[in-house]
Amino acid sequence: MISKKLDLKDNFTIILFATLPIASILGNFFLNLYLLCIFLLFIFNIFKTKNFTWFKDTDFKILLIFYLYICANSLINYYIYPEYGLDGITRSILFLKFLILFPAIPLLIDKKKILEKIFKFWLFLIFIIIIDIFFEKYYGSNLLGFKSLDETRITSFFYDENIVGAFLFSFGFITTIFFLQNEIIKKNVIILNILLVLILLSILITGERSAFLKSILLFLLIFYFIDSGKLFLKKIYLLISTFIFATSLFLIFPNVLEKQTQFFNRILIVENPKSFSQRLENIKYFAHYDTAIEIFKNKKLNGIGNKNFRFECHREKYIKENIKFTYQRCSTHPHQIHFELLSEQGLIGYFIFMLFLFIYFKEKFFNDLKEKNIFKITINFYLFIFLIPILPSGSLFSTFNGFLFWFFLGLANLKKLF
Repeated sequence: MISKKLDLKDNFTIILFATLPIASILGNFFLNLYLLCIFLLFIFNIFKTKNFTWFKDTDFKILLIFYLYICANSLINYYIYPEYGLDGITRSILFLKFLILFPAIPLLIDKKKILEKIFKFWLFLIFIIIIDIFFEKYYGSNLLGFKSLDETRITSFFYDENIVGAFLFSFGFITTIFFLQNEIIKKNVIILNILLVLILLSILITGERSAFLKSILLFLLIFYFIDSGKLFLKKIYLLISTFIFATSLFLIFPNVLEKQTQFFNRILIVENPKSFSQRLENIKYFAHYDTAIEIFKNKKLNGIGNKNFRFECHREKYIKENIKFTYQRCSTHPHQIHFELLSEQGLIGYFIFMLFLFIYFKEKFFNDLKEKNIFKITINFYLFIFLIPILPSGSLFSTFNGFLFWFFLGLANLKKLF
């Protein structure tokens, strides 16, 4: 993994970022430790190179305003609702660990060789996790002998958390596309196409419906943008691989498709449906969404404050007998990023965040399309899908989910290395 042609900072960057997915598997403590190391390495590199150009970037300035706002908003809401405690203020201050990834990643990963070595190790990890998912599906426990606490889900090395599907959705597709575009592993194009299909099927097996639906969308977008020239053969390989492996999966595990379709039937099949909202009510998360909307209606300007949804949702005024899961309306967050921002940060916070996204994608996304950079296009589509309204998602402020979003946003912000 280490190269003599790279300096000490480069080698440390490779080790740090290559093993980052392992930290996410080990848990929040290790992930936070890694984020701290990235922050310290970023600060060290700034003072060594005296490169402060990132600070003048419009995108970062808006992010900084967003950060200062959520901190101030948490303080304001603490004085209004002191019974909710100081957790919201703490979380708001620590949100800096995510935002710093946006300028840090382009500054630290400034050579193509660094990126190649990081992704080669990620590719190895993805192979191991896919093998483990199929192993657990067949034998009932993972390669280490641990069983999932939820018998209806495959959790692989994550043990008690149903996030292995989200992990593969995040790291799997982007890593594979990196190698397909750059043809670094030229002799293994067919294997890479098979891997892309295996990632999709592995996510299906995990039982994580939201991750699977998002993966389908990303898979179709990737398929669409793999077009002319050399990439055309890759599209053919991809199509053939998808058919063969999907057929094989359903022959080996016939109950997989049945379990997934049950979820979509609850949305699509409603007796005498009157509206789209009636279909949504068949989703458990709808009660979270509805409660978040009602909280927003009560505090439109600045919301209830960071991490306070979990307390506010218990108030009896949010009970609606006509909503199927109204007594399960409470959770640590609304399970949807847009509803989370609106209910906890209000219109002000939501506007600042959306302004950042608009300016960022306006500048970067269309430029990537013009250059036909499939790698960056894939990351941008991943971020788009991450932000789709209605689809269930993790909290933008939680360690795992926040890390995924801001980390890949930082990758999308990389300089032109290839």
